[in-house]
Amino acid sequence: MRKYSSTIKSRSFLFIELKNLCKCYLDGVDYSELKLKIINENLFQTESENRRRELAPTVLKRLQALDSFLVNKIVSRDTGTGKVIAVFAIEKTDRLFHDFVTEVIADKFSVLDTYLTDRDFEHFFESKGQQSEIVRAWKPYTLYKLKQVFIRILYEAGFLKSNSSNRELNRPLIDPEVRNYLLKIDSLSIGRCLA
Repeated sequence: MRKYSSTIKSRSFLFIELKNLCKCYLDGVDYSELKLKIINENLFQTESENRRRELAPTVLKRLQALDSFLVNKIVSRDTGTGKVIAVFAIEKTDRLFHDFVTEVIADKFSVLDTYLTDRDFEHFFESKGQQSEIVRAWKPYTLYKLKQVFIRILYEAGFLKSNSSNRELNRPLIDPEVRNYLLKIDSLSIGRCLA
């Protein structure tokens, strides 16, 4: 089982970066060449080489979490569909975010509770703190930043109508073929958010 980590604080959504990497991969650039392309050709258009080196492993890991069907669809389908696929990739590479989507967002959708509250985050982090010494050791600022990043990812992907204090949940409209595929391969987490 993967350990909990707070690295998502500095990595966030990275949808455009993931989509660009998927395009390169579909164009025949293999994984070993992709990292060089990110750093040497500034594929992500970042200001510093340090930032490119920081983002490269994260986005490559997200790409590797996708099968060929989803890599193709993130490039060939509408932006909304691509963003949901990006959330799926984040879920597959970040245990804490996966657990949040499964235990909070998917559960809220299943009981028709349409608002994501600060208390939802507090309960989630308290629960994770009881299960993990790593989470229990995090400072309040780390939890605050994680909350902000989770909200931003969910908002940018269309799972929230607003990222302000009035955070109403939304089921994004995506390509039906991709929706059905995600329901089939991940029925407990993102699939429940789309059902």
